[in-house]
Amino acid sequence: MAGEPPLVDNLSAPAAYSGELPDRSAAPAVAEGAMRRFREIMVDVADLEWVDKTLAGLSHKMLWRDDETGASIALVRFQVGSGIPSAHAHASNQFMFCLAGRYTYRPTGITLVPGSFYWNPKGSVHGPTVAEEESVLLEVYDGPHYPTHPDWYTSAEDAR
Repeated sequence: MAGEPPLVDNLSAPAAYSGELPDRSAAPAVAEGAMRRFREIMVDVADLEWVDKTLAGLSHKMLWRDDETGASIALVRFQVGSGIPSAHAHASNQFMFCLAGRYTYRPTGITLVPGSFYWNPKGSVHGPTVAEEESVLLEVYDGPHYPTHPDWYTSAEDAR
């Protein structure tokens, strides 16, 4: 319809996660009582810089975060030999999809390789881990990451 915003936002400017994005959640209702139409958001991850965390060898590109619930989607990158140094559990479900590398959970020997999907249920103890090769994982949390601040991060922001 004339005058309505487009259903797809083409973000041509370099994208950066600032925690404050414009409200692009829904276009105006099509008609009284009609289902609302949602607009899509496109982010070219090549435009995002890797942000180092306070754990050596770990960086991320935050793709989406809900500050109210703690849910998030990010690309995480582990350099060769880096990993999570101790066993831990999460306050929500953790989902990981391996895009590149070899990322191993030491106690169980589970190794993520390109195409592997890993689900770690809320509260399940896992780790430590090690990247046998530089590894890039798509990591999704359906709520907050940790029940308490892990000691391997010196920044509380890194534990979000």
